[in-house]
Amino acid sequence: MNARPSADWVKQSVIYEIDFRSDSANRSFQALESQVPDLEKLGITVVSLFSIHPIGELNRKGRLGNPYAVKDFYSVNPDFGSLGDLKSLIRTAHRHGLKIIIPLAMSQAAWDSRLLMEHPEWFVQNEEGAIVSPNLESSDVAQLDFHQHELRKYMIVMMKFWIQEIDADGFRCHAADLIPTDFWDVARSELDRTKPVMLISESMVPEFHVHAFDISCSWDMNGVCSNIGEGKSSAAVINDSLTAEFHRFPKGSLHLRSITHIEPRRENLQKFAASDPEMMKMVTGLAFTLPGIPFLSAGRIADRPAAAVPFSTMNENVIALRRNHPSLQNGSYRIMPNSDSTRLFSFIRTSGADSVLMVFNFARKNNTAKIQMPAGVSEVWKEQFSEAMVQLSDSVLKIDLAPMEIMALAPNSMKGK
Repeated sequence: MNARPSADWVKQSVIYEIDFRSDSANRSFQALESQVPDLEKLGITVVSLFSIHPIGELNRKGRLGNPYAVKDFYSVNPDFGSLGDLKSLIRTAHRHGLKIIIPLAMSQAAWDSRLLMEHPEWFVQNEEGAIVSPNLESSDVAQLDFHQHELRKYMIVMMKFWIQEIDADGFRCHAADLIPTDFWDVARSELDRTKPVMLISESMVPEFHVHAFDISCSWDMNGVCSNIGEGKSSAAVINDSLTAEFHRFPKGSLHLRSITHIEPRRENLQKFAASDPEMMKMVTGLAFTLPGIPFLSAGRIADRPAAAVPFSTMNENVIALRRNHPSLQNGSYRIMPNSDSTRLFSFIRTSGADSVLMVFNFARKNNTAKIQMPAGVSEVWKEQFSEAMVQLSDSVLKIDLAPMEIMALAPNSMKGK
């Protein structure tokens, strides 16, 4: 079975997530609008807004509340600006060739939400007729009942509002697996009548890719890479995880390659960056070169905290690498066996005449990779970051790598960075 076809701008995207509640440099729509030219220059193509709706106060948890406890699906949080400010941000982004997608958490709503006040019959009720939460942990929200036909109509009209009136370019859908697939299929069909959009599911549901979603979450790269670095598993598990994903999902499905897993978000990302910056670099390299869509969180670029400086440089390098090589955007993927499968991971991406060989050294010491290259390839390969040349010898590419080093090699006959 094949996945639904996605637009080229979706397949080639580099997504940058902004959380207005956490990012010191981006606390409003206007502040972010002023950064659009810099994001364009860096190579970001899609900005994903993490939380924009007003948050409920009834049964609120914490000072800021749950970003998914939406009080009004048609409004924005006044702390971030107005609907007019958001429209201005989107207009500026579009002038610079960027897309803006917004968050939706439609399986639930705040207890003091406009929806609950106007349509309590659209919410899940227990045997006593009381409205309930999705689970004990989510006591600050009420669960919506997507068996209600009128609720479905309301949600589709609401989604079309953000596309037609605000000119947003798509949605990142929280807990999409709590909503029936047939709703998403109908919703996507209706949205396609307006303009091409990007739909991201934060759930991993293979059938979502057949008609509705362009992109879904992927396996946790941080955990996989950390286990390799600690010697708990071999570097080969990266390919094992990718292969399992290929087999589970429809052919052509796209997946987010996030530098941290979608949940939990920035807190774990910052801890991971501070505790193991070298491993963070490896995860960043994988996110931009494996099949899929790279996904960055704010702070890796704009805020530049002390621990993130090398990652900002790394981001610039790998974004440019991906932009310069079509093979890294939508090319084929092939594992390349090497001389140390425990600590070395190598693969090649190919699209037409363009090829890039990626080599990752997960050892915290110098390592030498010997890779048997297929017949007919170039005799000389150019490392794209250092521009050093590597010569084949008896069809073997021998590469010396420093501890935790990443190399990207392209045939010297090709145009590289």
